[in-house]
Amino acid sequence: MMMIILYIVGLLGFLYYMIFARAYNHWKIRGVQFDKPFSVFGNFYSLATGKQSMLERIRDIYSQYKTPYVGIFIFNQPYLMVRSPELVKKILVKDFDKFVNRNIATKESIDPIAFHTLGSAKDKTWRNLRSKLSPVFTSGKMKLMFPLMKECAQELNSCLNNYDGKTVEVANVIKRYSVDIISSCAFGIKAYCLKDENSEILKMAIKLLDTRSFVRNFSIFSAFFVPKFVEIFRLTLADKSASKYFIDVFNATLKEREKKNIVRNDLIDLLNNLRKNENIGDGYIFDDIKMAAQAIVFFSAGNDTTATSLSFALYELALNQEIQDRLRREVKEHFDRAGDFTYETLQEMKYLNMVLKETFRKYPVTPFLSRKSTAPYTFEETGLTIEKDTLILIPVPGLHYDPEYFPDPEKFDPERFSDENKHNVNPYAYLPFGEGPRNCIGERFANLVSKLALASMIKDFVFEVTNETEIPIQLNPRAVFTQSKGGIKLRVRKIKS
Repeated sequence: MMMIILYIVGLLGFLYYMIFARAYNHWKIRGVQFDKPFSVFGNFYSLATGKQSMLERIRDIYSQYKTPYVGIFIFNQPYLMVRSPELVKKILVKDFDKFVNRNIATKESIDPIAFHTLGSAKDKTWRNLRSKLSPVFTSGKMKLMFPLMKECAQELNSCLNNYDGKTVEVANVIKRYSVDIISSCAFGIKAYCLKDENSEILKMAIKLLDTRSFVRNFSIFSAFFVPKFVEIFRLTLADKSASKYFIDVFNATLKEREKKNIVRNDLIDLLNNLRKNENIGDGYIFDDIKMAAQAIVFFSAGNDTTATSLSFALYELALNQEIQDRLRREVKEHFDRAGDFTYETLQEMKYLNMVLKETFRKYPVTPFLSRKSTAPYTFEETGLTIEKDTLILIPVPGLHYDPEYFPDPEKFDPERFSDENKHNVNPYAYLPFGEGPRNCIGERFANLVSKLALASMIKDFVFEVTNETEIPIQLNPRAVFTQSKGGIKLRVRKIKS
């Protein structure tokens, strides 16, 4: 019996060495300073135990070093965490062709939806797809969609009227706004989520990429960091039943438009035109499943980004009433002058833009950017040569909270982005939407719907902290993307005219 136990212990020790200990020598062999891994979780043990969020862990590792980069491990997989904005610029812009691909593990046989999204596409397929999808996100297209957006913002304020004097979980309300606005602008559907919080489309939108679900978070984490798990457990990024629901909605809407010859110049129209052209280059046939993939990722990504960012913005404004008051003065001044919110007046609201930019700095929804080298590459500044397929992690919150680039980083200070100060912001140390050719294609859309919602709410309502508000706010340690742990509860007060 003792011999059997010894054999088992010996076998486990051998397997640990082969799988982890040998892998943990990766950066030492290459002469790169690295953060010492702890157990099988590499440098992310605190995530597994629920002690830190992804944002906090990345920021923590970043702050311990001063080198241009540092080696890290997620499980047994080595990553090069790039700390220098100059090197970030090379990876994202100057030498982009050597780092064109993101590190997202998807397999067409397991998850055809995720496999065919713009975020997962690689090489020439990504270039062709990006060029074809870009026209829907131009400023001209945003102006055409603005009346639809404004209608949703008015319904948002009508919804908030019901909470006058009450404490409300603001993320829940704004989630309903974001589902309404994306349903309208992307799919031409009136979802009515603000009027009916039990609507089927809202339930499915939440289920699609529910970052409070262990299964979804495990799937997302695996797709980014543990590709073997994707194959072993046949994981999908989005919930299968919710994906099917939105595919059916997409196809029904498309069929209705073709039958009645409806044209709205929105995402569905653009995707349908791409399908009619059969391919987008490089032999890539744009069929029904690939059309639906783009629509679903736009729906899920836009929904979560808008709801999360606006919730954090309201939280900071409730904590900093003088900033909220100043923003309200600007909003009312422009609204009274124009008699309404217009696309142009929102672009003129400088302080509104500053408040949102500072929110994106403190609470970047995506706490990392990932890239994979397509060929051997030498960093001339240090002489380090990395092999093909080396994984790169750009620590967004580390850069956003570095006092060298943002003095007193814990302070919520929109003045960082004023006309007088914005030249001090290094564009490669501020990356809420990424940078370069592979930045977030929906950045313009996300900014516009966020500006409209925030301006509309602040004009008519005061947001205040109560004894139910969690201060300081705790971030969800189980989520890959940034979100509050226990929600954001604020008192809403209607401004009496």
